[in-house]
Amino acid sequence: MSRYLALLRFCRRSGLSCICKYFLVFTFLLCAFIYFLLKIKLSIDYHYAQVLYQTQRSKICQKKINSTQEKPKLILFWTKIFTNSIDANYINSHLFASPGRCDINRCKVTNNRQELCASDAVVFHARGGIKMNDMPQERSLHQRYVLLTKEPPYKTTAIVGHLNYFFNWTATYRTDSDIAYRYFRWRRKDKIVTGASPQSYLNNRQVRAAAMISNCYSQNNREHYIKRLSSVIPVTRIGHCSWNKCHKLYYECLNELADAHPFFLAFENSLCRDYVTEKYANVIKNRRMIPIVFSKDFDLYIPNSFIDANQFSSPENLGRFLIELVKNSTLYDSYFKWANEYELVVPDENDYLCELCKKLNDPNEPNKVYDSMKKWLYDDATCQRWISKLNRTINVSVDETMDYEDSLF
Repeated sequence: MSRYLALLRFCRRSGLSCICKYFLVFTFLLCAFIYFLLKIKLSIDYHYAQVLYQTQRSKICQKKINSTQEKPKLILFWTKIFTNSIDANYINSHLFASPGRCDINRCKVTNNRQELCASDAVVFHARGGIKMNDMPQERSLHQRYVLLTKEPPYKTTAIVGHLNYFFNWTATYRTDSDIAYRYFRWRRKDKIVTGASPQSYLNNRQVRAAAMISNCYSQNNREHYIKRLSSVIPVTRIGHCSWNKCHKLYYECLNELADAHPFFLAFENSLCRDYVTEKYANVIKNRRMIPIVFSKDFDLYIPNSFIDANQFSSPENLGRFLIELVKNSTLYDSYFKWANEYELVVPDENDYLCELCKKLNDPNEPNKVYDSMKKWLYDDATCQRWISKLNRTINVSVDETMDYEDSLF
């Protein structure tokens, strides 16, 4: 509203008051129309979600399927991965060949919806275009429906939260998912390095933090936190949300930033349970900056490899700590000792299919169904937002987190 008033004052000063008033009214009515249109579409989708739940049990595949133990398990991708179809030929020849990347080769991937009734698993990507008017019309009793996503809850199509008694398994970044679909993991080395000569990492760099951000309006208000931090120490912003652009490859940009920046702000766009992306992993692989994270899941990070902004009472206190830290090279270098004991593991983008294949071929795998996707996907995620006036985080309501996204708007 303040933006509209400011524009109206400008119009009065410039003598275009009448034209601007009509423009503002038109803009307001257009936004209201789109808002109510989306509300109506949501109501229709929610209605069909309930109808789907009530009728899906009666829509049993009538085709006779020759199911044998030797037959490879068929995995059907019902939706795209974002806007791209899965490359079935590559997956089948790279993952499930003999030998292939997976330890097991008794699976096959397809995009062909004509093979729905023959499929052992049907995969739905949360941002791949799940639409109530484009759902499977039949379902086999042995099938597992799988929800696939690496996105935080507020970047997941809201209709997913209303598909109760629909999904059997989840493949997400969450540690309680049935199938791991994470950006990275870490493990202890088989041989721990002892007695290594100390290495200097600070190299006379002055206190300065870097940030590479493409999502300009985060759910957790990270931009507000960074703005206050930048009043204490210099912060270099690179990406869509700044005038500074790096037109090189990501790792080249990261390495150039490391020349003058001892710290990197690896703040995610959401502060939700288990949500940690490649932002942290890329800095760890670079091994020239200390990542500063904003999280509540310490066990997701390599021990003693990061600084947690949540442990400071304010951005200013974090900034003052960083100023003192660069004065002590021994203390700064201690944040890199993890490399003697731990290592980062970044899985291939399709490795989750190996685990899915193992589960499909396990005769002892118990039956399971998610009776409330809203609870698991949204409530249990416990997303939070940092509030500048309070100097702390508060919980984000589930209704706000459930953000409907339609490709038409």
